[in-house]
Amino acid sequence: MDFNIKNPLHILAFILLIITFLIIIVLPILTFIGVFPSTQSVETQQISESLRAISEAIFLILQLILVFGLLVIIPIFWYVIVNRCKLKEVFLRLKLKLENIDLAFLWGILAAVIIFVIIFTVEIILIRLGQTPQDLSNIPDLQKLFSWPAMFFLVAIQPIAEEIFFRGFLFEKIENFAGGAIAIFITAFLFGLAHMSYGKIFPVVMPILMGLILGFIVYKTKNLFSSIIAHIVFNITVLTLAYVGYELSKDLSLIL
Repeated sequence: MDFNIKNPLHILAFILLIITFLIIIVLPILTFIGVFPSTQSVETQQISESLRAISEAIFLILQLILVFGLLVIIPIFWYVIVNRCKLKEVFLRLKLKLENIDLAFLWGILAAVIIFVIIFTVEIILIRLGQTPQDLSNIPDLQKLFSWPAMFFLVAIQPIAEEIFFRGFLFEKIENFAGGAIAIFITAFLFGLAHMSYGKIFPVVMPILMGLILGFIVYKTKNLFSSIIAHIVFNITVLTLAYVGYELSKDLSLIL
């Protein structure tokens, strides 16, 4: 094992990793059970468009800094300091490789379609059983914080960091210790827990289902670009459909 408890830098890497888990896993769980307020409780205030744009830009930048700092920089720090990897080896261990990128792209598109069909089918069933569409999505919560262009930017960029951490770093560590099947299930479960801050059940279940498929294609292709592509394509597709639905409902309300 590379970790040495007597090495101060290793201790620092371990502390940073614990902080990452506290922020992306434990904090959402505490938010879900009501210890901290969720995005559902955020009230939008009537402010000028200029101030809203400035505050949104600041919040978006802070969000990306936090996400990439926790989910990308800290894992790389662990690889370099604890595992003594050079940058090229870090990319290889994360399965970030251009070899067979065309095959990874095709797997990503196929996985995005499969995920969309599964999630759409589950949503239809739940709506038939009496669930409201607002309870099945986190998009209404994101609308309280971001405009549509900002949301499109966020859902296209943030999956890169999420995949590097969950299907890259964590997957590699768990796979080496317990095998690919266990890695698929554990990373999918943790990925779901990371979405608990919205205070809804379905936006937790959906990422777990999604994580199972993303983990499988990474295990199958040995290429993280397959899950990155699938994640981004799925996010943009869902958000595009939500935006079209929002615009259509707005136009219909004007007509009525």
